[in-house]
Amino acid sequence: MDTSEHEAEPCHFLRLPTELRLQIYAYALHEHPYITIGSAQLVGRHADIVHKLYADERTPHPGLPDNSIPLLEPTYSPSLLSLTTPPTLSASSPSSPTTAAPHISLASLHLLCRQTHHDLLTHFSGPEAHHTRLFLSYPNGLNILRTLPGTSNLLAQTRSLHIAGAYRPHNFSASRAATLGSTTHPPFVDEHFHGGWSPNSAGQLSALIAGLFGPKPTHPGLTKLELRIYYPGSDSYSVVWGDDDSPTVIALRNVFDGEINVEVWRGQRGTGVYVNVTRDEAGQRKEGERPKRVVSTVWRRLEEGGRGEPAVGTWVVDERWPECEYEGVRAVELGEGVVVREG
Repeated sequence: MDTSEHEAEPCHFLRLPTELRLQIYAYALHEHPYITIGSAQLVGRHADIVHKLYADERTPHPGLPDNSIPLLEPTYSPSLLSLTTPPTLSASSPSSPTTAAPHISLASLHLLCRQTHHDLLTHFSGPEAHHTRLFLSYPNGLNILRTLPGTSNLLAQTRSLHIAGAYRPHNFSASRAATLGSTTHPPFVDEHFHGGWSPNSAGQLSALIAGLFGPKPTHPGLTKLELRIYYPGSDSYSVVWGDDDSPTVIALRNVFDGEINVEVWRGQRGTGVYVNVTRDEAGQRKEGERPKRVVSTVWRRLEEGGRGEPAVGTWVVDERWPECEYEGVRAVELGEGVVVREG
């Protein structure tokens, strides 16, 4: 038997002209313009719920509330972000492909070989290579992004990140819990998680923002961050600024440079805080240029829960999503509020 080593056959793809390879890359890198990550509560018979969670040697995703599963939708799905009508999924329905990590073609091509990595790094590293707007529910969608294998690679193709949800401090009060009603997730003190592991949402959010908007951003092509966080309760305003684990505080603490616009919506039943962070397309400062961090804040009135008003907590999902750009500074100067234009 011939035991001599055989030379590897040449790759005909790499012999193609560079221009033709770039056309093929562009075709292969057709990404979804929107991706939404959140969780859904399983409903139905107990036996069906157990089967959904544990059949075929599956295990529930750690850190999610009991009887919940992760969902990744290759589209903009406001229901996954909603506080007033949290998403549910019938336990008797067939398994959905959205419960698995998506195929990340950009990351996969980078790992194919040295030549493709060089091609992508040279010709697909600019802002035009980042097409996806990524939407996360807080805190469950954030936990899924940080812990489900494959999902963190989504940031490599993302140009803007949008996080929406409610913050409930550990010293949760009964009066604050009552404002959101029984259809929303219960406070932390009453919530049970898969695996008995309660996620460190503050640590996860801090690491995410520090990595994206710190002195050396891990993904310079991601140039925009939006947070819409609702703090339930008439006494919630103090939680916004006085709690070290408040998402608003975490965002302000971990953005190194860029323009930060904050809108504080105060109401009788809760407080909403919108944080918009933008930076230059390159995501990096020029040599010798000092970091520039500009913060502006406006206060607005939040009307909800009354006759003819939106339901409590609906503020979290921006009705202008998925396409909108913030021009709050110009709007404040004109006295016209926030101006929105199509992205």
